[in-house]
Amino acid sequence: MNLSDYDKKTFLLVFGNNAGKGFSKPKRENIIGYFTRNNCVFDAIDIDELNNNIVFQDYDTVVAIGGDGTVLKIIPYIVNTNIKLGIIPSGTANLFAASLFIPSCVEKAIKILFNDHSTNVDIGKAGNDYFALRVGIGFDAEVINNTRRCWKKNIGYLAYFIQGVISSFHLSHKSYRITIDDNTIEVNANSIIIANAGNMFKNLFKIVPAGAVDDGKLDILIVLARNFWEFVVFFLQLLRGKHILNPQVIYSQAQNIKIEKINKNMHMDGEPYFNANLDVTVLPKALKVMIP
Repeated sequence: MNLSDYDKKTFLLVFGNNAGKGFSKPKRENIIGYFTRNNCVFDAIDIDELNNNIVFQDYDTVVAIGGDGTVLKIIPYIVNTNIKLGIIPSGTANLFAASLFIPSCVEKAIKILFNDHSTNVDIGKAGNDYFALRVGIGFDAEVINNTRRCWKKNIGYLAYFIQGVISSFHLSHKSYRITIDDNTIEVNANSIIIANAGNMFKNLFKIVPAGAVDDGKLDILIVLARNFWEFVVFFLQLLRGKHILNPQVIYSQAQNIKIEKINKNMHMDGEPYFNANLDVTVLPKALKVMIP
């Protein structure tokens, strides 16, 4: 890494202060200090200061310092541009960073920002909203939305697993009309996941085994399990990457997915979300990201 080249790059550092276990003042100062000591040209803001008055074209890289929710809020400002996204993972799950093998170590993640190695990845779009990971409906959203923030601060990603166990004891089904490209089906499902990146628990397993962030496709997984024990079977198969063979699972890839009769329990990239007329498309190679 050539430190003399740092002043040729311009950075906008975006701190997601509510991410994961939160930012201690020393951690924030340490990150800013790293850029200051190496004579970088940068500005630093909090996530709630993001707005259209910022001239994003003045920056080579916008750096998300937080979790998947921080990345989610930055995407609309730089999608389909030459501005690069950098990530310093500091959230609970950091799934998007993990899908690109960006390390959770702050110093190692910072070094990636200066290696001039980037890749273009797909982004999903639901109506006017963008996502990097997935839109979840039903059980998946119940787990994400009901996990207590205090749990996430104290035990990190394990909090989602605990909430998942709790939620699995009271599965509920809803009726959906789903159009996958040109094929329309009607199902009673407890969970629907539309994924761009399908990794879960870091990269331990994937909810959509064939999915990739650069394949120009979305993946849809529909879970029909009717009770706790059927869901346990599904989950055990999921851990082994065999769940799409389960007759109570529908899996497909598409470029456009529409869902009617929406369950209001939804999330987008780990943030509560609702869209009564869900019409999701993939934007191939729409975001440039700094990677190892």
